[in-house]
Amino acid sequence: MSSTKKLSLISINAALYAVAIAVTSPIPTPWGVGHFRPGVVIPAFFTVVFGPIIGGVGAAIGCFLGDFALSFFGLTTPLLSLIAGVPGNFGGFYVLGWLISKRRSLASFVISSFVALIVGNLVAALGVLAYFWFIVPSWASWPMNMKIAVVSGLTLFWVVTMVIFVIPLVPIIVSYVEPSLRRMGMIGEVSNLTWNSSFSLIKSTVSIALILAAIYCLVALTPGGAMIFAGVLPPEILLIGSVVVSASGFIFTYLMKKVERFSSLK
Repeated sequence: MSSTKKLSLISINAALYAVAIAVTSPIPTPWGVGHFRPGVVIPAFFTVVFGPIIGGVGAAIGCFLGDFALSFFGLTTPLLSLIAGVPGNFGGFYVLGWLISKRRSLASFVISSFVALIVGNLVAALGVLAYFWFIVPSWASWPMNMKIAVVSGLTLFWVVTMVIFVIPLVPIIVSYVEPSLRRMGMIGEVSNLTWNSSFSLIKSTVSIALILAAIYCLVALTPGGAMIFAGVLPPEILLIGSVVVSASGFIFTYLMKKVERFSSLK
């Protein structure tokens, strides 16, 4: 792929992601930091189809552009975006692209997305902690257990509210759009995910669902566990994520079987 085409794709990725960030920014988040971002579907799509550089760089630039626009409304600051959002987005989507390049199956995408979202959002949450620890005097005096709660709450919130969009939607979007991109010459080879193992897919989605359910149990049994999300959301959001991910696996399996029956009839 030429450098011009790469720059164009990075720009499109960044622009769409920045708009998506701005649209969903008014929704409250734990600790009043960061944003609810279902728009991560956009860089996830670009990562799967075009690779880790286009996905990761576009996500980082889009994050900064979106946050820069929101800074005029007092919803964030460019410095916080550079310390937390930019490295978190680049790292998360680069990891996703790197993992999915090893094996382009739907089951691999499910696991890779979960791992990449944990990595990216943990980096972002640690960046938030570093920013407030050194910039905001009131945060610097907080006890260490409170700081750990902030990092845990932000990471879990972002992971669960992103994974419920990325896992169900991105494979469908890729399957629908990829043939058109290939005909247009945007990609030189098939960049779709292979839907060929129902057992692996169910195993992947159920494993993630059980992990989220186990985290919920841990949070629910921890004294003051509800405060991990700062009272903005109940810990049960983890169970919602668990249900959505597991349901996605069964729905994709059903779709696989429908396609197989249709192919056999032809």
